[in-house]
Amino acid sequence: MINKLYLVIVFSCSLVMTSAAELIPVDDADLNQVSGRSGITLNAKIILGDESSFVFTNTSGKKIADATLDETGYLIVDKIQGELEMEGLAFDLVSGLKNSGKSALQWTLPSKIKATNLKTTGIYISSTEEVTPTTSTFLLGLELNGELSLPASTQVSLFVVD
Repeated sequence: MINKLYLVIVFSCSLVMTSAAELIPVDDADLNQVSGRSGITLNAKIILGDESSFVFTNTSGKKIADATLDETGYLIVDKIQGELEMEGLAFDLVSGLKNSGKSALQWTLPSKIKATNLKTTGIYISSTEEVTPTTSTFLLGLELNGELSLPASTQVSLFVVD
């Protein structure tokens, strides 16, 4: 027992000694030689429970509080469950997109999307936030199981045209 305690103490001390680091100043000339990429890249696994639902609200460009019932619509993914995993989804702010002089939000789609028992009872358009027979229109049901591979570095760019 004491030997194990000594090993833990020695191992802990060696971790502390090897993890010490020193901050050193970098001058502007050296820093200007560093190039990098802004943005983020995500590898994600989303696990949904049996009663998960997503509701997208469209208010015809108005704030929710200012929109009338006639200006408000909902897209509902009802009772979705399963897993969705993706590798390499990237978001970046790009300036001078294709020499246009405009900035853009650029998505690089994941190279692989994997669905495991991903299913929903239905995708609906509705005039209310809940699925009901009188207010909702069934669009489609969904069940996915497998991998979707996308072409390398497929990019989608959004930019202002005016």
